[in-house]
Amino acid sequence: MREWGYRGKLRKRAYIFRLLRLSLLLLSFLLLGGKIQDLRGRAEEAEQHHLKCYYALEYSGRGWSDWSNDNQPQSRRDSFPSALRIALKHQPEGMSGTVQYQVNISGQGWSGVLENGQSAGLEGGAVPLEGLKVWLNGQLSENYDVYTKAMVNGEWLDWVMNGQEAGKVGVGTHIDGIRVSVVKKGEQPTAEEAGQAQSAQSAVDPDRPMVALTFDDGPGKYEDRILSSLEANKGRATFFMVGNLVARHSAVVKRMADDGCELGNHSWAHENLSKLSSAAVRNSIQKTNDAIRAAGGHAPTLVRPPYGATGGQCKSTLTEMGYAPILWSIDTLDWKTRNSRNTVKVVLSQVKDGDVILMHSIYPQSAEAAELLIPELTRRGYQLVTVSELAAARGGIHPGHSYGSFRKK
Repeated sequence: MREWGYRGKLRKRAYIFRLLRLSLLLLSFLLLGGKIQDLRGRAEEAEQHHLKCYYALEYSGRGWSDWSNDNQPQSRRDSFPSALRIALKHQPEGMSGTVQYQVNISGQGWSGVLENGQSAGLEGGAVPLEGLKVWLNGQLSENYDVYTKAMVNGEWLDWVMNGQEAGKVGVGTHIDGIRVSVVKKGEQPTAEEAGQAQSAQSAVDPDRPMVALTFDDGPGKYEDRILSSLEANKGRATFFMVGNLVARHSAVVKRMADDGCELGNHSWAHENLSKLSSAAVRNSIQKTNDAIRAAGGHAPTLVRPPYGATGGQCKSTLTEMGYAPILWSIDTLDWKTRNSRNTVKVVLSQVKDGDVILMHSIYPQSAEAAELLIPELTRRGYQLVTVSELAAARGGIHPGHSYGSFRKK
């Protein structure tokens, strides 16, 4: 009995010893895991707090964007930037210097030098930016490089660095967006993720035929029919609207915007802009922009002068405001014939890749024609796109020019 009692004590001690060993191993794993987690946390914190460049753009009719940082793409396809702000965060303690920048304002040239979050450009969205320059000074410039990339006509240009000019200045284009990246001296910006460098018009296949359906003189009672047909066929169109009609049909204007269609400016009261003074042209366009912004959430970036009349002070004033008159290549004369089948026949007998088709949304016969044309054009392989989408795929829109089509050259 005494022998069994002794053996039992040994087994008990061995069991306690094994428990202690397991406890020590578990404690070691916990401590090691904590150290690893701590190292990961420190690495993440270091990543989060390295020097970064933040930037925001004010888009015409859209207001200021949220801040982007360190190579994030900042662009829109439905507006143009008229002002920007750039700032630094997590600047190394004791290291002197700031980020400085200039913008080229269309028709006015280079701005003065701004820095650290100051607004460069003309706030209010009236005049687009053609280019920008960004650089560092002080000790920052000795330890870091800043790279800038601009989007023009829906495509990203090559990187430039340390104060070099980004964009295409003096050729009638404007920037659509920017990317800015601060890196340690001698390093390169990180590789772009798949899809980030694609055109803003990624929903449009530039290798497939496309046309832009445009509807003038609304809004009115029949746009809902047109929008429903577009939605059913995954198409979009551009609606050039008369400003004094917008408030009473605000719901359909909002639907246009929500459906991805383009909101265009067709003057305040369908006046002949070629017979107005420059101030009167500006007033008509701005009042219409304000009305459309209130109804649809953003102001137009395109103008179609009534009657296609661009003489007098019209074209030069629109150029100063950053617009290019949008005309057409197929005139259906639907306002005159009021015959849906004739309208369909005119379009289908003439249509080619890159055409801008003129119709009017205020007649029931035109809505009926649209309901016939939209599925038929889609069946024939045409992408139904907005004017801006068509332009971006075919060379862009440049103030000072007029555009009737965007056919491949």
